[in-house]
Amino acid sequence: MNTSSDNHIEKPKIIQALTAGFNTIARNPSLILLPILLDLFLWFGPSWRVSIFIQPFLDNINELPGLATEDLELLLETYQAFWQNLTTNFDLALSLRTLPIGVPSLMVSKPSFLNPLGQPMIFSLESTLQILGILAFFLLIGYFLGSVYFSGISGQILEVPRKKEHGLFLKTFPQIILMPLILLVIFFLLSIPMLFILGVVAMVSPAISQFMIFAAGVILLWVLMPLIFTPHCIFLYGQNLIAAMMTSISVVRNSMGKTAWFIIISYVLIEGMDMLWRRPEVDNWFLIVGILGHAFVVTAVIAASFHYFLDATRFTQTIMNRKTNVA
Repeated sequence: MNTSSDNHIEKPKIIQALTAGFNTIARNPSLILLPILLDLFLWFGPSWRVSIFIQPFLDNINELPGLATEDLELLLETYQAFWQNLTTNFDLALSLRTLPIGVPSLMVSKPSFLNPLGQPMIFSLESTLQILGILAFFLLIGYFLGSVYFSGISGQILEVPRKKEHGLFLKTFPQIILMPLILLVIFFLLSIPMLFILGVVAMVSPAISQFMIFAAGVILLWVLMPLIFTPHCIFLYGQNLIAAMMTSISVVRNSMGKTAWFIIISYVLIEGMDMLWRRPEVDNWFLIVGILGHAFVVTAVIAASFHYFLDATRFTQTIMNRKTNVA
C-alpha cells in the first residue's frame, strides 16, 4: 500500500530530460563537431574496400561438400548475391563508428565510394593481415574518439573543469576498451542456449523458427537493456566497468517503466529525424544539411540520456534509502 510520502518521490522526467539535453547542446554547439567531422571523413575521405578479399570465398562456396545440390542452388545464389552486394558497398572505415561507445554517424547508413566530387581514393585490401591491422586501428581510433565525445558531453552536464576532465578521460578510456569485449562475452553466453533451441525448432517447423528468431532478439534486448547506463556511470562517476554495470542494473530495475519509455521516445525521435536527414543522395551537397541535423539531434538525445540518468539515479537512491529506513 502506498503512503503519502511514497507519492512524493520524484520520478525521472522524460520531457524535462530531453529539453535539458537540447539546451545543453544549444549552449555548447562545439559538442557536435566530432560527429560532423567523422561524417565528412566517411563521405570525402579515403575508402578501404574488402570485396577483392571476400570474392574468392563467395565464388567457391558452392564447391563445399554437401552444398552442390539442386535443392540448395537457389539458396546459394541468393546467399552469394546478398554477400556480394554487402561487401561491394562496404567500407572498412565505417568501423570508426564503434559501439556501444562511439561517435554517431549518418554516413554509416549511406552507400560508400561516392560523393559530390566523384569517387574518393579507394584502397583495395587483399590480405587477412591488412584487413585485421586496419580494422584494429580504426576500432582503436573509434573508441578513442567516442571517449572524447562522451567525456565532453558529461563534462558539460557536470560542469567539470577542463583539467579534471582530462584526468577522468585517462581513467575511463581503458574501461571503454574493455566494455565491448565484456558485452560480446555476455551476448555469446546468452546466444548459446537460444541457438540450440532454434536449431531444434527449425528441424520441426521452419515457420515457427522465424518467429522464434524475432522473439530471441527481443529477449536479448530485454536482458541487455539494464546495462544501457553503463557508459553514463563510467563518465559521470568514474566507476570501473563492473561497478558501472551494477549501478546501471540497479537504476534501470527501479525505473524500468520510465526508462523503457525514454529509450522508445529517443529511438523514435532519432530515427524519425534520420528519415529526413537521409533523403539527399550521397552525390548531393544537400546531404551536408542532413549531417548537421543528425549531429545536433543525436548529440542532444545523448546529452538528454545523461540528464535522465542523473534523475533516475536520485530516484533510485530515494527508493533504496526508504527501504533501508523501513527495514
